[in-house]
Amino acid sequence: MKQKDSKTKQKRKLWIVINYLSIILILSIFYTGKYYDWPVFVIVCEAAFFILLIFSFIKVFIKTQLWKMSHTSDKNLDERQLQVMLNSLKYSYSAFTIIVLVIVYGFAIVEQGPIDIVIAACLLYIAHTLPAAIIGWKEKIIQD
Repeated sequence: MKQKDSKTKQKRKLWIVINYLSIILILSIFYTGKYYDWPVFVIVCEAAFFILLIFSFIKVFIKTQLWKMSHTSDKNLDERQLQVMLNSLKYSYSAFTIIVLVIVYGFAIVEQGPIDIVIAACLLYIAHTLPAAIIGWKEKIIQD
C-alpha cells in the first residue's frame, strides 16, 4: 500500500510538472508565432501544447479532486484539510507574487511593452491552480 501511495504521488508530481511546463511552452510558442507571423507549424504546436495543458489539468486537478478541494468553502473542510489548504495558500501566493514581479519587471527592463492577454490568462490560470498543485505535490493522500 505504501509503495502504491508513493507511485501515485510520483505520477501526480509528474503531471503537475507537465501541466506547468505546457504553460511555458504555450507562451514560448505564442511569442515565436508572433515574431514569425504565425507559420502553420507554430499554430499546430500551439494547439498541441494547449491540448496537453487541458489533458494534464484534467489528469492532475479534476481526477484527483485537487481542484474541488482547493475551491471549496472552508466550512466544508475538516481541521486537517483546512490546515493543508491554508499552508498551500501561503506558499502558492508567495510564489505567485514572485512570478508576477519577475514578469512585470522583466517586461519593463527589456522594454517589451505592456503585458498582453496571453500572459495575463496564463497568470490567472497559475493563480487558480497553484494552491492545488502545492497540495498535490506535498500530500501523500489527497482524500481520506
